[in-house]
Amino acid sequence: MDELIAPLLKHLDRENPGDVVGVYLYGSASTSGLRADSDIDLLMVTHRSLTAPERAALVSLLLGISGWHGHAERFPDAAHRRPIELTSIVIADVHPLIDTPRCDFQYGEWLRADLTHGHLPQPTNDPDAVVLLATTHSACRVLRGPAFGDVVTSVPSELLRKAVLAVIPDILEQIGGDERNVLLTLARILVTLDTGQIVSKDAAAEAVAQTLTTTDRDLLERARAGYLGMITDDWTGLTSRVTELAHTLADRAQQHCSPRCAL
Repeated sequence: MDELIAPLLKHLDRENPGDVVGVYLYGSASTSGLRADSDIDLLMVTHRSLTAPERAALVSLLLGISGWHGHAERFPDAAHRRPIELTSIVIADVHPLIDTPRCDFQYGEWLRADLTHGHLPQPTNDPDAVVLLATTHSACRVLRGPAFGDVVTSVPSELLRKAVLAVIPDILEQIGGDERNVLLTLARILVTLDTGQIVSKDAAAEAVAQTLTTTDRDLLERARAGYLGMITDDWTGLTSRVTELAHTLADRAQQHCSPRCAL
């Protein structure tokens, strides 16, 4: 992993896009360890918004070092690489922290088709940024700059609960072709609503699976086993069942949250 992100860190040191405050590794890479299909999740905090040339340079670099096995047909040259997700946030945009803070720049492999056609990620207000910040607070490795808690204040629990509820509609739109991740993400949302904490996807699936009927439990356990690399999880013919379970979990999340934290 360190070898993979070394070119990115060298670029940030040399070019200093946005006047970098800090760079942080979060997610599974900083907690339970990278899984076979895990992204390398990076958060960059800057003093100012990135310029168009800075965005273009980052995209060009990341297209060359990041990838995903799912690109085998469309982008075969990138199919052997591990995916990198880089999110950049301007420090002034999270002070104070609001329901939908501005994400200044984001690179992820789901954007590759647009990025290869010249699209540059633009600033956007996104409730998922709150979840990202909370995840980074829960565990991260400092790659550049001061401790994350010295840069960004902690996320209030009610704000986190609002944020995880707000991202559910987008998650439900991604079921086809991303069955495993949808189920695991919804399981983690349920655990966050219940405990106020962000846990690993496999831990969330293990906890939520115990509350499901046998058929639904089998689906969630399949997703967990696939995430852990214990099986090759083939979802062929299961999308309708996954869709039904995903909506069940989403409904449970909406019912779980008290009126004071609903949007």
